[in-house]
Amino acid sequence: MNRKSVAVLDVRSADVTVLVGERGVNNTFVFKGIHTHPYDGFAESEFFDVRGLQQAIAASLEAVEHSLGSSIREIYVGVPGEFCKVATRRHLMSFQSKRRITAADVAALFDGGYTEPVPAYTLIRRSAIFYVTSDKRRTIDPVGMVSDSLEGYLSYFLASDRFIGTLRNILEEYGVKKVEFLPTSLAEALYLIPSEARDEYAILLDIDKISMTFSIVCGNGITYQSACSAGGGHVTAQVFADGNIDIPFEIVEAMIGKINLSGRDDDKTTIEYVDKMRSYTLPMQFLKEKVKEGLDLICEVINKCLELCGDRNIEYKPILLTGGGITGIRGAREHLTNRLNKVVEIIAPNLPYYNKASQSSLLSLLDMALATKRENSFFYKLFNGFGG
Repeated sequence: MNRKSVAVLDVRSADVTVLVGERGVNNTFVFKGIHTHPYDGFAESEFFDVRGLQQAIAASLEAVEHSLGSSIREIYVGVPGEFCKVATRRHLMSFQSKRRITAADVAALFDGGYTEPVPAYTLIRRSAIFYVTSDKRRTIDPVGMVSDSLEGYLSYFLASDRFIGTLRNILEEYGVKKVEFLPTSLAEALYLIPSEARDEYAILLDIDKISMTFSIVCGNGITYQSACSAGGGHVTAQVFADGNIDIPFEIVEAMIGKINLSGRDDDKTTIEYVDKMRSYTLPMQFLKEKVKEGLDLICEVINKCLELCGDRNIEYKPILLTGGGITGIRGAREHLTNRLNKVVEIIAPNLPYYNKASQSSLLSLLDMALATKRENSFFYKLFNGFGG
């Protein structure tokens, strides 16, 4: 791996992906190697099969190393919402007189804002929702501004010690020497949502196969986050709720990918899927109704998140939906919009060939990892000030 490249591990609720890439022109990426491997996943902040997770990560690392022709010794690991807490703090720091704010002052503000660690969790990232100077100016970057005080509305991202321990042990056993953890939700917020939209609050909803993460984004931070074990797999499972369907789960998933919830079909229309062994058929209307029932269950969870959040700043904000859980179901976005009485928009990376919502977390982590590597470099700190 050359000095410009970084390796990232995206841990999703049904598969893991290892990607090695570097920054391209016009803020694009150059991929050096990528591999995705399925595993049993997680729910309620617990992996179903740690051994299976280890095998999936090892298989992905081996495949990418084969493409590179070299070993991966450093990696950035994305922490899913179910294993990550967000703590927000307001902290004020006063100076003896007016002066220019430095990067060291900002670092001291963050240090002073988080003084009580959360048991069983480790601080992995901190970011600012916004800063306020003594003349009540709100800013996202106070360095260089003149003030006799600095107040910050700050986000602290905490990863579960069990998650950190499990992933670190797996990677170190494989031979990776350095592991750094990144909050996936923050990476997606900063990469997918334009800064002007984040300045006025935004709702980000990442729905995966078994898990979803609901985040309220503002500035460069997150003001509220909630994650739970509900996703696209639960929509598919609704088809089996009556116990009369004898079709493999993955076949039903593929059949759901062919329907359009907004389309009109008569009662006799069927949908067929043919594999090497046999063909499978289901009534179109039955399948659509079951998918809608599954989406309604997802809507109940989303409404609960909106209720618990209780933030009036998001009352008229659209829900920005990403992840591969339900975005591939045609008509799902419209169904959620109608059920929630709130505009739902699908958000994805703005990259050719990778402009799908299922790629959001992976490319967001790559973007954050590259930025982190740059910010931690000696020359960056030399020219921008140590301590920031």
